[in-house]
Amino acid sequence: MKQESLRIAARPAFSNESTNPYNSLLYRAVSSAGPVAVREHKYSMLPWECDILHVHWPEFDVLPRSLRPLDVSKKLFVWAWLLLARAVGVKIVWTAHNAFGHDMKPSRFKLFLWKRFLSMLDGVIFLSEESRAVIGAAYPDVGRLPSALIRHGHYGPWIDAVRKTAAAPDQTVEQALESLGEAFVLLNFGQMRAYKNVDELMRQFSTLDDPDIRLLIAGSVPDADYRLELEALAAADRRIVLLPKHMDDASLVACLDRADLVVLPYRKILNSGSALMALSAGKHVVVPAIGSMRALQRDVGAGALTLFEGPFDADILRDAIDRVRSRRVTPPDLGAYEWPFLGAQTVGFYRDLAGRA
Repeated sequence: MKQESLRIAARPAFSNESTNPYNSLLYRAVSSAGPVAVREHKYSMLPWECDILHVHWPEFDVLPRSLRPLDVSKKLFVWAWLLLARAVGVKIVWTAHNAFGHDMKPSRFKLFLWKRFLSMLDGVIFLSEESRAVIGAAYPDVGRLPSALIRHGHYGPWIDAVRKTAAAPDQTVEQALESLGEAFVLLNFGQMRAYKNVDELMRQFSTLDDPDIRLLIAGSVPDADYRLELEALAAADRRIVLLPKHMDDASLVACLDRADLVVLPYRKILNSGSALMALSAGKHVVVPAIGSMRALQRDVGAGALTLFEGPFDADILRDAIDRVRSRRVTPPDLGAYEWPFLGAQTVGFYRDLAGRA
């Protein structure tokens, strides 16, 4: 018997492909595993035009930036849309990337709204068992909802597609990469925010006395004060190359291809798309042993990922550099992160929630 097609409104689905291709990779896999029709969710659409609303970072939709009347009033329409969607039977699914927004201060008002939003959910997708445990402990009611463990897929298809275009990186990036010469390159990439601990990475790197290493920092810095701090640290060590700008696809892949080691010394993290992107490019990665990073290491292999305990320091860098130079590393096994399997899992979860199994 032919299955009825499900109408999925995803937020985001494809609109953020230039900044994070995860969602577009996911929904192409979901569409291939159908019968499912995926569209980009907008609050201008009518709620009954979809069967399932799948959200990824809802904190940006439901939580106001401040208590100023204008900021609060902007969210009233969102809440009205969600309440109407619930009333007409739309199922709301959340992929729990974080327990709460990284850069958001958890005021009483924001926590109240966040918990109110979580009470509207019909199902949750966790990216790892660690995510399930952390979020279930923080929000017990969420832990009792219908849920599925569906991993964050790897970025291999996107990286391959970018390489096939043979597009040149941005001229500034290309010049910076050429300036690295034959040096051993450590890379930190992505949007630079305080929780990512990039400033401490730069400080600890500067204590190493190896003249043949370079640290490449590539990514935009939204906070002006933090950018000034990073620029001062880079100016103090000629071996640090700071590129504080958005990386287009070709530039980002070029930086990954040039790197010998990727270092992501987060202060806090639950899941890391950046770690998976670096592994997808075949790079050895250094991350703290927090959040889902132990599960990631179990999946990809101990030789593909270096975990560290406690505060980040120069010894961690020194050991990881030695490990890569002496070839005591192994390529990552990304078998558990293949998109066809993950897309089919996601569609199965949708159908179970919608009662169309």
